[in-house]
Amino acid sequence: MSWLAERARLEAIARAIEPSVRLVPKEGALWRALGALAAAATLGGIARQTFLRDYATAIGPLQGYPRDWSAARVEATLVHEARHTRQARWCGLGLHPWLGLPLFALLYLGLPLPAGIALPRFLFELDADRASWRHALAAGAAPDDVRARAAAFASRVCSGHYGWPIPRRLGAAWFARAADRTIAAHARARERTI
Repeated sequence: MSWLAERARLEAIARAIEPSVRLVPKEGALWRALGALAAAATLGGIARQTFLRDYATAIGPLQGYPRDWSAARVEATLVHEARHTRQARWCGLGLHPWLGLPLFALLYLGLPLPAGIALPRFLFELDADRASWRHALAAGAAPDDVRARAAAFASRVCSGHYGWPIPRRLGAAWFARAADRTIAAHARARERTI
């Protein structure tokens, strides 16, 4: 069943992180144009159809998801995407994600930096995934599951799918270290509540 049947519940989860979030199906001219732009920006590292079918995307307060994704798949991704919306808000001096979107996009795309040194894009992705790890740990995920997600996502982020922002080994090491720190912080917080 499509996530659209549970849209209100999913939006409530995302809005706990960023109140302006709106979940929309990833359809129409805007999303097709963004898919073509992603394909061009990554020099074919991500195909337009892959962008449209396999990726969630945050543009300001809009979170676009493929219509045929399940509610569980959207829920597993929406914390990460809501964090990107929060990052756009920060770039707009905390006022609104639409206001911060131009600066966020400039930093995220790494302009005018070439592939291999687009550190802001990598750091935005690392920050967003750390939010996902915290959410997953709070929901009962095992630390090894978080480490596995970190390793898998680091591999994807440091590939052509994200325009090769930094060397893969460096990215994998940063993600692994961040996952371990997030897990340790979660364990310390649990000990304090016991």
